[in-house]
Amino acid sequence: MIIVNARFLSQPVTGVQRFALEISKILKQKLKNKVFFVTSPGVIHHELANELDAKVIGVNKSHLWEQLDLYAYILRKNKPLLISFGYTGPLFYKNQIISVHDVAFIYYRETFSKAFGFIYNFLVPKISKKCLHVLTVSESVKKEVCKELDLPVSKVTVIYNGISGIFKNKNKTRKSKKLNKPYILTVSSHHPRKNYERLIEAFHKVNNDTIELYIIGNFVGHFSDNIKTNEDKRIHFLTQISDEQLVEYYKGAELFVFPSLYEGFGIPIIEAMSQNLPCVISDIPVFREIGDDSVIYVNPKNTNSIAQGIEKGLKLNRKINDYPKIDNFSWEKSANKVIELLSKYHDLQNE
Repeated sequence: MIIVNARFLSQPVTGVQRFALEISKILKQKLKNKVFFVTSPGVIHHELANELDAKVIGVNKSHLWEQLDLYAYILRKNKPLLISFGYTGPLFYKNQIISVHDVAFIYYRETFSKAFGFIYNFLVPKISKKCLHVLTVSESVKKEVCKELDLPVSKVTVIYNGISGIFKNKNKTRKSKKLNKPYILTVSSHHPRKNYERLIEAFHKVNNDTIELYIIGNFVGHFSDNIKTNEDKRIHFLTQISDEQLVEYYKGAELFVFPSLYEGFGIPIIEAMSQNLPCVISDIPVFREIGDDSVIYVNPKNTNSIAQGIEKGLKLNRKINDYPKIDNFSWEKSANKVIELLSKYHDLQNE
């Protein structure tokens, strides 16, 4: 059998969990009884757990669950192929595939809690050396993973993130979110490398007093320094936004801005592109990889550059007809690549 480490069912959805749940849904559809999902106690995505027919095992949670409960379970099951769509799995288990979405835990270690930084910097390098194969989400990160974790290029496969079905409405006419004033939108969890402080400073420099800024994203506990809200009435922090609500915010925005200092991919960018929204994004390698000539690139460390990018983007007046690269990012294509990789380590035909 193939077992999927479905600990993501007990975690709030950020980019890592989005990758896991979207790929898992397609694996379940295509592989049916050839793949089994096991998860830890504390499931919060109950509907998805039912869709995947996920089995709750063990008594522990988090990394302790992976190292004790999950490890004991797969040993009892005669050491099947295990795939983890998060960064970690059982430390001493060789017959597994893991996913490393970025190396922020190395490059930005000081911005995470001490416990989180220690666990990831201890576990990920060791597991990635021992496991069969490593997945990552962009060519840019693949280079970093191979360098920082000292892995051969042949051991790492790029599986792009995709666009969820709810964003695929082909109607090019965007409905405006019913808000009082036009607004700029950014979407991300609250981590210092998302660069919100410079974004807010740049926003204050924009020569437009009527525009507002909406920052959508949840605060995440293991980050050691969360962004602090302010009293500017033109800036709005929104949390716990559903996918249905998020689509509306994209459709109603004048501009999407994402001046992150570092990313493994950047799902919000392709979500904004799917809605034909003008995009102002950081000039970093991974964004050059997923973006194209229709976006506006800015220096994320320079607030004047960000402000100028916003002003330039607002002058486009939402006239982006198409993003040629958008068809590259499909969960279906990505899941097929995962299945192709699985078939190299597991006989899917004769089950």
